[in-house]
Amino acid sequence: MDISKYEKIFDQESNKYLKELEDLLMQVEKDLSNLALWAEIHGKIHSIKGMARALSLEKISDLCHLMEDWCLHFQQGKKISSAAAVQALFDSSNFLAYLVSKKGWIDSFEDQKLYNNLISGFGKDPDELLKTSPVAETVPALTSYQSPAVNIDHVKIKYSFIEELLGLTQEIQLLAKKFPSFLNVQMSSGLKSWIDHYTALMKVLYFQLTQLRLMTVGDFADLFLKSIRDIAKEHDKSVNVEIIGSEIQADITLLERLREPLIHIFRNCIAHGIETAEERSNLGKNANGKITIEAKSEKENLYIKIRDDGRGINKASIIEYLKDKQSMSDEEIDRMTDEELYNTILSPEFSSSAKTTQLSGRGIGMNVVAQSIDYLGGSLSISSDSGKGTEFIIKLPLSLSIIYAIVFSVGKYILAIPTLHVKSISNIDNISDDDRKSYYNIKKIIGVADNKRKSYSILNLKYINDQSIIEQAATNEEKESCIKLMADNIIGNRPLMVLPVGDILSGVKLFSGIGIMENGDIALLLDPDNLPPQ
Repeated sequence: MDISKYEKIFDQESNKYLKELEDLLMQVEKDLSNLALWAEIHGKIHSIKGMARALSLEKISDLCHLMEDWCLHFQQGKKISSAAAVQALFDSSNFLAYLVSKKGWIDSFEDQKLYNNLISGFGKDPDELLKTSPVAETVPALTSYQSPAVNIDHVKIKYSFIEELLGLTQEIQLLAKKFPSFLNVQMSSGLKSWIDHYTALMKVLYFQLTQLRLMTVGDFADLFLKSIRDIAKEHDKSVNVEIIGSEIQADITLLERLREPLIHIFRNCIAHGIETAEERSNLGKNANGKITIEAKSEKENLYIKIRDDGRGINKASIIEYLKDKQSMSDEEIDRMTDEELYNTILSPEFSSSAKTTQLSGRGIGMNVVAQSIDYLGGSLSISSDSGKGTEFIIKLPLSLSIIYAIVFSVGKYILAIPTLHVKSISNIDNISDDDRKSYYNIKKIIGVADNKRKSYSILNLKYINDQSIIEQAATNEEKESCIKLMADNIIGNRPLMVLPVGDILSGVKLFSGIGIMENGDIALLLDPDNLPPQ
């Protein structure tokens, strides 16, 4: 019997239950005596155990069974829970996620040892375990098995949407059947009416399909709650999260690409912005720090604001940096707005020099975050109030499904690069063999015979990835590094509807998608960040 489809269902359902389990554990951590929450936690673990037993995944079912026993103690009020007990369940949840990804297999001695420690720890009475030895020693903190970043490959869809889409497709099918009746001598007004009706239906269908790509900011923010908790635990801090504008919707592709920059911002807020509980108490603040995630949409833009209520950025230290490292005068600094001053930490120069200053952490890597957001067609700005906190403001287009790209030909292929990645375009005539070495020849990568033309169009791309250095050249205007890519002909700057690459090209990192032009022609969308060296 082919059980692959059941394994797929198990994988999907288990990951859903594990995410719900994490959310419940974060709730019960703040309300340890809440018996209703303990009952829900028990139910999620029991569901995973039942599915694992059906597929004979004994390691998963055995661990779940022992976790259930612990939950019953707290659920029935027989034992008093503690933060350490909840942490033990967090660790076990992380290891369960690992086991689910491995179909219940453990493939290393170290992993088996961790599993044995978990089984041994949960085999003890909670009171005995917590009194005799720290849970961290008996049930190790499984830093290697933190819940994996959730891939956004499922979205919630209203049933009414599906019904409406089915209705539209049925109407289009009926309309298509009428088409042959117009193919006669008269043609007349009937064909025009048919085309108008067909076009209107397709526009509605396309709009409704784009709605399926949307995800609420609230659902997206929920994916970060566990990461924020874990980062706070690493720094021995406690952080509450507030979400404002959770009903705002945005393109799921956009949110997926925003995940890494946000994690970096959250880490900066917690590690370097929010004070320790003792420091906060001395300052008259709540012992728990606070991060606010606020979203709003205006016209075609999405705004996401990340605020912490920490110590803020030391403006004096930035001024000192500008004087010492940038040789700026007092007059030049006085002319800078607060926004310009704080945005200094987004520059690469600040990031490298900040390693030796008290601003460490507020600069290191923030230029990478700003660059990532820039590549999404957005911008990042910073404001701060000393002693009260810092705010990161991200401005983004609401959708990435339609983008503008420079479309060009290489041999028989039509390729495209997002316009945001292209600094300039130039033409070069009578190129010599020696000169060719200083340009990136995409033909070698995609397998097109090089006829060694004497004239080429050159796309000067923004320099992106340190790991894929092809050629660095300083432009006279901006002194920035770039990649100079050779193309046979430039077709132009065109709007493209971007589709996923599909299974055939899914393993080829060179392409980030397939672009459909207004005339229906197809262009392969290059990912400049993954151009291989040559």
